[in-house]
Amino acid sequence: MAEHKPSKARSAPKAAPVKHVAAPARPAAAKAPSSPLQAAVDRLEANVSGLKRERDTLAADLAAANARIAALEAARTDAVNRIDWVLDSLQSVMLDKT
Repeated sequence: MAEHKPSKARSAPKAAPVKHVAAPARPAAAKAPSSPLQAAVDRLEANVSGLKRERDTLAADLAAANARIAALEAARTDAVNRIDWVLDSLQSVMLDKT
């Protein structure tokens, strides 16, 4: 008899090995404070940075408002000058008719 070789059973393809990646380090601000004093300092620094952002936003808003006011004042001046010109023209027409 011929020797029978066992057939290879097909197995599921092997998955790639799982690589374990260390979690990214937390920033210094996210670390637990070492003392109540450090916690207070962290809170104050967070408040200061928030206030700086708010200040920058308000400064930009103020600059935009000032530009808008200047444009409105220029438009008002143009309108007043046109009205004056129309009144002067009407007055000239009225004086010429008399």
